[in-house]
Amino acid sequence: MFARLFFALLNQIPMISGHWSGRWIRSVKNRTAKRFFGRCMIDSNIRPKVTLRNSQNIYLGAKSSIGDKSRIIATEKVEIGDGVLMAPEVVILTENHRTATKAKILDSGTEKKSVTIGDDVWIGTRAIILPGADIPDGCIVAAGAVVPGKTYPAYSVIGGVPAKVIRQRRYE
Repeated sequence: MFARLFFALLNQIPMISGHWSGRWIRSVKNRTAKRFFGRCMIDSNIRPKVTLRNSQNIYLGAKSSIGDKSRIIATEKVEIGDGVLMAPEVVILTENHRTATKAKILDSGTEKKSVTIGDDVWIGTRAIILPGADIPDGCIVAAGAVVPGKTYPAYSVIGGVPAKVIRQRRYE
């Protein structure tokens, strides 16, 4: 409980990149987050004013960054690989309302699906990652994209509403 409160306090403090105070805040913040995340590597970067729900379901890889004011609602597992760059205000959801029934939406309940983000992924500002999305290694998600719950090819540039593959970054 104390660790969460301490993290919440540190989460409000601006971090100056490259300055010793910013590096110190990041280090203390990550050491604190390790206590209640599923996994948080010490060299990750959790920027200020992020909103995290069910943080025990968040697995943050090495040298990965969660951007300023981003939100992760993790009722299921959210696996974020190594070297992931997340811009400000990214939203990751693992729960959504059921819509495939004739029942009223309010009464239809919710579906929970995990989200997987591979290594070396860049997610642009205000992208929304929906439940069940599988974004493999090397992908770029364009700013403002709404990524539905499906699997994309590795090294793709993904964008649009709903998101689709725009092009491949490189060929294997």
